Amino acid sequence: MVPASRPPFLRHVAAQIHRWIGLVLAAYLLVLSVTGSLIVLRPQFHRWLTQPQLEVGVPLAGESREGALRRAYPGFVIESIRSPRRPDRPSIVVLNHDGKRAERLFDPYRGVDLGSAYPPILKAVEWMVNLHDNLLGGRTGRMINGVGGVALTALVMTGLWVWWSGRGRWRNVVSTGRPAISSVFSRRLHVALGFWVSAMLLVWAVTAIYFAFPGLFDGLFDLLDADPDDDVRPGEQVLDGLIKLHFGRMGGMAGRTAWIVLGLLPAVLVVTGVMAWWLRRRRDAATVS
Repeated sequence: MVPASRPPFLRHVAAQIHRWIGLVLAAYLLVLSVTGSLIVLRPQFHRWLTQPQLEVGVPLAGESREGALRRAYPGFVIESIRSPRRPDRPSIVVLNHDGKRAERLFDPYRGVDLGSAYPPILKAVEWMVNLHDNLLGGRTGRMINGVGGVALTALVMTGLWVWWSGRGRWRNVVSTGRPAISSVFSRRLHVALGFWVSAMLLVWAVTAIYFAFPGLFDGLFDLLDADPDDDVRPGEQVLDGLIKLHFGRMGGMAGRTAWIVLGLLPAVLVVTGVMAWWLRRRRDAATVS
């Protein structure tokens, strides 16, 4: 039974708002969902591709190192050499040739080149990071993502309102029925999946707003801080936890793997939502004709 405080009119309005926000943001949410999953392992890619583990020995020094560098990089001007903190990691050599700079990995023990410090796979990962974080638009793109976070919050809240004010709401989130290419199954899957990931969607939405407009959160934390002289502000620890959740920085490799899967669920919501809308439109059009 629909509660008296939630008349059908309000449910209809919430459903319309939810539907049109979802349709307008469909491509945007699809891109962020896929790229977000792909870059979960960004730190691991950096470690795997640019920090190979070396067999530690006696590092080359003086003329021995200079000779090894000349043999490894003939014709290049060596601008700088960055030694890692850990002895089992390679050095990074910055080279210049006719005005073109390059960074290479160098084994300081064997005196050999280990490949590019910025291989093509890593460039692709960083491109996806820029697309996900800034929509390839710098600060403007990040602000658009902040507005997208506000819209995603509205999308989640209206979806929860429509679910809560509907009939058989608990049945709808535990059973999707028999799989089929139909608006009914698409809607049921959309509702069930949307309910179970709604909290995670809100985490992504709120943190997206923070990344774009950190000053708003800092101002709120200052307002809530009863003792400005201490080092703790109410809400900061919660926000730090939400940021870790956003990036999946917990649970080790198993946690990151789970986050890759979870990150793709918004894409599934987009597909099921659009399918339910489109199939229903086709059905209604066929009925009218």
